[in-house]
Amino acid sequence: MLMSHVIGWDIGGVNTKVARVAGGVVRAACGRPYELQRDPAALVPLLRELAGEVGGGAASAHAVTMTAELSQMFRTKRAGVAFVLAAIEAAFGAAVVRVYAVDGRFLTIGEARQEPLAVAAANWAATARAIAAHHPESLLVDVGTTTTDIIPIVGGSVAAVGRTDPERLASGELVYSGALRTPAEAIASHVMIAGTLTGVSAEGFAIAGDVHLWRGDLDPADYTCPTPDGRPATRESAGVRLARVICADRDLLDDAAVSGIAAALAEAQVARVAAAMARVRARHPSLSTVVVTGLGAFLAAAAALEAGMPIDPLAAELGEPASRCAPAVSVALLLEQVLAEEGRVEGPTAGITEGVPPTSPFLAEVRLHSPHRSSAADRGPRESFLSLRSVRLEADLPPSGFEAGMVGTVVKLGGGLLAHPGHFDRALRAIAAAARDRALLVVPGGGPFADVVRDVDRRYGLADAAAHWMAVLAMDQYAHLVAARLTGARLVEDPAGITPAIAAGRVPVLAPSRWLRAADPLPHGWDVTSDSLAAWIAGAVGARLLVLIKPPGATGELVDPYFAHALPEGITSVIVAADRVDEVRW
Repeated sequence: MLMSHVIGWDIGGVNTKVARVAGGVVRAACGRPYELQRDPAALVPLLRELAGEVGGGAASAHAVTMTAELSQMFRTKRAGVAFVLAAIEAAFGAAVVRVYAVDGRFLTIGEARQEPLAVAAANWAATARAIAAHHPESLLVDVGTTTTDIIPIVGGSVAAVGRTDPERLASGELVYSGALRTPAEAIASHVMIAGTLTGVSAEGFAIAGDVHLWRGDLDPADYTCPTPDGRPATRESAGVRLARVICADRDLLDDAAVSGIAAALAEAQVARVAAAMARVRARHPSLSTVVVTGLGAFLAAAAALEAGMPIDPLAAELGEPASRCAPAVSVALLLEQVLAEEGRVEGPTAGITEGVPPTSPFLAEVRLHSPHRSSAADRGPRESFLSLRSVRLEADLPPSGFEAGMVGTVVKLGGGLLAHPGHFDRALRAIAAAARDRALLVVPGGGPFADVVRDVDRRYGLADAAAHWMAVLAMDQYAHLVAARLTGARLVEDPAGITPAIAAGRVPVLAPSRWLRAADPLPHGWDVTSDSLAAWIAGAVGARLLVLIKPPGATGELVDPYFAHALPEGITSVIVAADRVDEVRW
C-alpha cells in the first residue's frame, strides 16, 4: 500500500513530540509533556492519541527518534530502547516503522533491537542532518528543557565529533543545561547579591524555569514540569523559589534582589553555552552563523550574540511550535525522502532539498499542545521567514476621510527594537528608503512603554479594558519617538491625516489611540497586542502588505494568538527580524 504521509517521533523521558509531513511539507506538529517513569503504561495510548492529533491514519509510515532510554526507570539504555520499540510496535501494529540511527541509517524495529546503542539518543543527528541541507556552514544550537546540543555543520555535512552521549559530553557538543528543568545549583555555585558573592543552596529550591519565567523569557504555559515546591508556575511563585536559592524568604528580598539572582543564573547559563560553542567552533573556525532552536532558543541567541555571531532562528522558518519539535519534523522529512526514492510514498514528494523556498528549510502548518496558546493551524501556514500568509474574516471597510488604496504597505515597527539602538536605526533607514517609491503607513508597537503596563497589571490586576487602553496609549508614546527619528515622517492620529501626509511626500506614523478608541475593533486582553492592531489597521486602510519588524534574532511566538483573526484575507504579512530587514521585498 502506498503511504500518503510520514509521522515523525521524538520520544523523550519527559516530553514526546510528533510531526506529520507529506510532499516535503510539514503539515502538523505538536508536543506533550509526559514523564515516562511516572506512568510507563501510558506511552502506548499517548502515541496513538498524538498520531491522531496530527492527522495520522492507516496510510502512515512512522519515523522514530528517542532519548527516553535515559529515563531512570531503566537500568540500561538497551532496556530503554527495547521498551520504546515495544511501545511503538504495540501502538501501530503492522505500519511501516523505521528507527533513525546516529550514523544516518533507518533501521526496522527488528534491526534496532539488534543495535540499540545505534538508535539511542539519535534525535540530535536527525535535526542536524536535515538542517545541513539548508545551512551548510553553521553551528546548530538546540536548547531544550534539559540539555543543549551544539552541532557543527561543515560543507553540508554533520561534523560532530561525538556519537554517544558520553562522547558528546566530552566533546562539548552536549551540555546538560536547559531552559526549564536544570536545578539552580547546577547552573551556578554563587550569585552576586548587593555586591557580595553569595553561595547557592543545593536543596533543589528552584530550577531554570523559575529564572526565565521571572525574567519574562519563558511563558508560564511552557513551564510544563512540576515546580520544585508544588506551587503554581507563576512569576510570583517563581520569585519565592528564587529567593530560597540563597535561603531567603520573599519578604526579605525586594524585586531588584530577586532579579539579581535570576540575572546571575541566566548569565551563568549563557556563559556555559557560549563556552561550549567556542570550544566546538575552535575545531571549525570557518563557521560564523548559528542556527538556534528549542524552547531555550533565547539562551542560544544570547550566547551567539555574546560571541559576535549572527543567528538564524529556526522558529523564523518553521514557526515556533515546529521549531520546538525539530527532531520529529526532521526525521519525518528524512524518511519521506527515503520512501519517495523507493516509490512507497503516495503523490509527488520533493524531500527536504527541493520544492521548498530557498530561505526556508521547511514549510509548516503546526500546532503546540497547550491550552494557553492558539494553534498555528488557526494562524495559517508559515510559508517562509519572509512570507507568512494568514487568513481571517472579510476586511473592514476603509474609514471615512481616507482615500482607499492609497496605502499599499503597513509597517509595524516592534517596540522591542528600542533595546537594540543600532538595529532600530537600521530599520528606520530601511523604512525611509522604501517610502521613496511607495506609500507606507508606520504603526508602532508598544515596547518598553507597554511593558510598564504589563508590570502594573501584574502588580495590581487591572481590568482588561483598562490594560488595553493603557497599552494603546503606549503605542502613541512610541509613535512620537519614531516620528521624531524617522526621516520624512509626520505624526498622524486618525485616517484623515494619512492622505495629506502621503500627498505631501511624508511618511505617516500613526499614534492610534484616538482612532482605536472610536472604532474599538478588537477584544481586550493580552492575547491582542500591537501585532493584531496593526493587522486590523492594514485591513482598514486597504493595504496589500503588512511588514512586522521584530528585534534582531527574534524567537518565540512571533505574533500574538489573535493575529490570524485580525488580519483580513488577501493581505500578505511578512515577519522579519531587524538584522534581516534589508531582505524585505517591499
